Amino acid sequence: MKAMLKHPALYQAYQNAGGFFGARIKAIRDYLTLRPGMRIIDIGCGPGYILRHLPEGIDYTGFDVDEAYIAHARRSFGHLGAFHCRHFDAAAARELAGADVVMMNGVLHHIADDELKTTLADIRDVLADDGVLFTLDGCYCDGQSRIAKWLLDNDRGNFIRDRDGYHHLLRSAFARVNLVIRDNYSRVPYTFAIGVSQK
Repeated sequence: MKAMLKHPALYQAYQNAGGFFGARIKAIRDYLTLRPGMRIIDIGCGPGYILRHLPEGIDYTGFDVDEAYIAHARRSFGHLGAFHCRHFDAAAARELAGADVVMMNGVLHHIADDELKTTLADIRDVLADDGVLFTLDGCYCDGQSRIAKWLLDNDRGNFIRDRDGYHHLLRSAFARVNLVIRDNYSRVPYTFAIGVSQK
């Protein structure tokens, strides 16, 4: 299963079938205000399908380390944004300083604590003073569905955390963190931690 998800089309089909991609769209709608002209950085952009659901006229830059995903994104959505096959790091933060929004959809749980703290500090640096970091990840919590827990246990990410774990890491770089738990966003039982963080 994990090997199959490396193929961009199969990955997107899985995301659609389970309602996980739809959950991203719902969370963005519910917790972000996006307008034409905004500068948006999408870290872990995958094959780029989120661009179909963002406002026209945004300045979009996607980052991912998967060459197949980025190649697919450039072919399908290169007319709507720029895509980079590289890590988002301090150099990228200097190049793109002044962003309004950084999105990380399903990314935090792929990054170990120490590396994530460094990445979050770089994200803080790339954001404008009133900029927002938006995150969405699977989350362990007491009393969650056995199906949700099984899906989390078998996720490709090795660092799925509970609410406190995500909150602690986000607070390492951001003074204001609003973290919400939602379990009604996908077709299959699943628990999401949605974060909106600011300097």
